[in-house]
Amino acid sequence: MTSVGKSQFSLRDCKAALQEILATFDLPENAARLEEAKTAAGNDMLRSMQTVFPAAAQMQMGVIQGYGFLPDGEGLVQFTKAVRVYEDQDQEVRQLNTRLRTFLIPPVNVPHPVAPLNINNHNGSSQ
Repeated sequence: MTSVGKSQFSLRDCKAALQEILATFDLPENAARLEEAKTAAGNDMLRSMQTVFPAAAQMQMGVIQGYGFLPDGEGLVQFTKAVRVYEDQDQEVRQLNTRLRTFLIPPVNVPHPVAPLNINNHNGSSQ
């Protein structure tokens, strides 16, 4: 982890931080931990937020502190806001952040569409 020692989080820092976070997720012990959490959560978004997100957030916090952010929830929020600014300006940041989100947001399997129920509150009579 490299400390940048400057108060400005640059585009270059943003790319480096995102790449480092993704590399951290890919470390064998972290990949196994995330996969175990994802398996436990299945397709349940709430369970994913309770298992996968905290594990991934902890890994991210370990990285972002090297880029001048606090290693806590507020630091993670500030980092995410900074990334979003650069995401709008830079295609590579957008791609890296999209990859990051795939770790954090589970795929949602939507069942085949079902015909909507036709619930009519009117019984056809007028008063």
